[in-house]
Amino acid sequence: MLSFLAFDEHGPARERDLVRPHLLGAGDATYSGQVAFRSGNIRCKPEESRPATALALEVDAGRAGTLTVQTCLLQQRNESYNLYEELARHRIKLFLEKAEPWGWLDPARAPEAFELFERARSTFVAGMMESDPWRSQLLHRDALALGIFASEKLAVRRAEEMLQARFATQGAAMALGVRVPLEKAPELMKACQSPEIDLALVPTPWTVIEASQGRHSWEQVDRWVLWARERRKRLLMGPLLDLRPGGLPGWVLPLLKDLPKFEAKLYDFVRETAIRYGPHAPSWVMAAGVNSNEVASLSAGEMMRVVRHVSVTLRQALPTARGFVEVADPFGERSPADNGAVGPIAFVRMLVSDGVKFDAVGVPLLAGDPQHGTRDLMQVAAMLDRFISRKEMPPIYISALGAPSAAPADPGIGCWREPWSERSQAAWCSMAFQVAMANKKVSFAIWDRWRDEAGTGIRSSGMFAADGSPKQVAVRLLSLRRALRKPTAAAAASEPQQP
Repeated sequence: MLSFLAFDEHGPARERDLVRPHLLGAGDATYSGQVAFRSGNIRCKPEESRPATALALEVDAGRAGTLTVQTCLLQQRNESYNLYEELARHRIKLFLEKAEPWGWLDPARAPEAFELFERARSTFVAGMMESDPWRSQLLHRDALALGIFASEKLAVRRAEEMLQARFATQGAAMALGVRVPLEKAPELMKACQSPEIDLALVPTPWTVIEASQGRHSWEQVDRWVLWARERRKRLLMGPLLDLRPGGLPGWVLPLLKDLPKFEAKLYDFVRETAIRYGPHAPSWVMAAGVNSNEVASLSAGEMMRVVRHVSVTLRQALPTARGFVEVADPFGERSPADNGAVGPIAFVRMLVSDGVKFDAVGVPLLAGDPQHGTRDLMQVAAMLDRFISRKEMPPIYISALGAPSAAPADPGIGCWREPWSERSQAAWCSMAFQVAMANKKVSFAIWDRWRDEAGTGIRSSGMFAADGSPKQVAVRLLSLRRALRKPTAAAAASEPQQP
């Protein structure tokens, strides 16, 4: 058994809601297991015997916000660990683990980051020496917050230099796109249009195009394809197969239990859609959400089969088309116990080894909703490193970028530094954009919700307000995109606030 003590001012905590708890192993692979709170203890029991296990969950990280963070890998033992002590220990360790391979161990390159790091270490030691459990926990929470500030400073400072190096001789031909809201007519979005938006992702939802079997409705998609052509925006369409909740028509869902019948209907839909829009769209999202198994109950082999089916069908209709695959759960919170889910990196590796042809991997980068919670900028950088470090990994694009500009009432959304607001939305998203685009393997990022009341995605996460006025995040992102057009003029990353 692996267990963690959590305290309040009266002693061991009597109540604690566990939000987003999951177990991790080497390489941050997700383990199946049970996590429960009982009598002041968070008790973790992996389903299989494991040499070392880490706990990840959402916690109050003090001034750093309400974030999903993790402990180090720990051996199972009878004595309980102190939760915040282990969370702070991991963040201090993560700073050093990333600074060394990044080549940023010289404090002169990031003096503010290292000053915060030293404060985190000294506060962590003070917590170890404190005999009162509650005061010790408060000190370790402060050490955790300082460690998060330090690691974010390091990640952003590194992104700043990498952006300058990446675009030193040539500006970015493409960097920022938007997902268009099909339900809105393009003329209603005039106030939100900008020349700095390079690419339009036009969804092709099966639920809209063929809500009833055999009856097709193309009007909503047609008008946005025409809009993109008239404005010479690069066009990305899809997903053709969407296995996220709400991605399949009701009449299709029963067919998932009979894969050959499902594939026959999928073939018809993919072929008709590809032929209709093929002359206008060179790039397609072939599949999204397959690895999470939230809608289907596919084995790993069946996942490969349906993605290959879409890939082959698309290229039969459009031999020169580029096909993308969007993964779900980029931080790997879902375990095989979650209806047979497959981790995102393992899923991509399986596609590659199985010979499925695809050209890029979409990685969603969202914060502030119940499905994704909130991660800090160092976690974003570390997650992207896990993808990019794989030699077999194709190019990457950020398939959904966004965060709310108001604090939703839903539990499990977390927050970064403060309750979500226009200010925190703009700061987190603009810096996450820069951390992503600093990597040469990342091609572009797509903003998930163009306007607050238009489209899908997180509520209040629009780049523009409901009246079409630009929010702070629009001002910052469009300014960053404008700067990236010029060689050696990549915008300097905005630094996180001093704690």
